[in-house]
Amino acid sequence: MHASDPDKWESVARLLKAEYISNAQVVARLGVTLRFVARVRKDLGIPSYSCERPWTQERFDAMTRQLRGGHLRWMGRYTDAGLPVATQTETAYRVGFRLHHGREPVGRVQGTCSRKRCVAGAHLRDRLMRQAAGEQPTGLTQDGMDLVAIRRALQGDPPYPLLKPKENRYAFLQAHPDASLAELSERLGCSDRTISRWREKGVPS
Repeated sequence: MHASDPDKWESVARLLKAEYISNAQVVARLGVTLRFVARVRKDLGIPSYSCERPWTQERFDAMTRQLRGGHLRWMGRYTDAGLPVATQTETAYRVGFRLHHGREPVGRVQGTCSRKRCVAGAHLRDRLMRQAAGEQPTGLTQDGMDLVAIRRALQGDPPYPLLKPKENRYAFLQAHPDASLAELSERLGCSDRTISRWREKGVPS
């Protein structure tokens, strides 16, 4: 807290924590300076405001309509070509995938169901998932990684092949999101602590 004006600091802090709001909007409401708001935001560790609000599950649900079979119809904007879009730079497919699978999609996101333009995360796959399922050619190697060994580790029976660190990380990204910690640790030859860290903080490049 800044001792120079603790009451003002507290007022700005409460507003920043209560709402997803820009520095300029805080200035307009509380009559403080932009510099002061930026300082409080930094003190709190709150990321800079973006005009594109982050997508939460609640916000996504409000923009979709549930259909039979677990399908979801996008109620937001579509391009002239019929592509459902969530923002100026992201499709509704990628948002639905990320919210359901808990990670950023790799490559193109495609549907797995017969419902055209369905945005249900459970019905969407990215390139890694298609390769792991053998639905998309991968070749035998990629960037020095043995893709055959990776597939055996993910889908085969024990004993599992010994993977290199880079192959471990790639295999983790392709693994089913519901796979247990114990199963992934055994298949990839990683410790439980490593798998937990990757799930929490993401896989290092």
